[in-house]
Amino acid sequence: MRRSLGDGWSMKLSGPWTWETTDDCVTTWRASSRAMRAGPGPSWRCADGADIIASLDAELPPDPTAKVGEGGRDGVGHRAAWLYCHDQEFTLYGFTFVDGAYLETVFTGATTADLEWAFGAWRSVTRSVDG
Repeated sequence: MRRSLGDGWSMKLSGPWTWETTDDCVTTWRASSRAMRAGPGPSWRCADGADIIASLDAELPPDPTAKVGEGGRDGVGHRAAWLYCHDQEFTLYGFTFVDGAYLETVFTGATTADLEWAFGAWRSVTRSVDG
């Protein structure tokens, strides 16, 4: 099911998710042993995508397990993600860039064997033209 994240952003989250809270433009959804938090990043019109990604990289925790970058499609400029695995838990910081704006999404899960849902949700993020 496609869930609204505010400001025209949305993503697909399969299964039973519960909207938890929206504070300072940050939306939180929870499901059994999973969580997703999303919020808009600051405007980046005066910088190029490489500069923004370098800035994000400097602000995220050190030593990611993996970094992923993807070209855009379906109205998305490009995507970037950092994956962290600690013990059996994981956190995926995903960023989706559209027309001078971006959405930061943070996915957490209780088991590293269950990463597909987080990558699928991150890749499903879109922003409506009128939003």
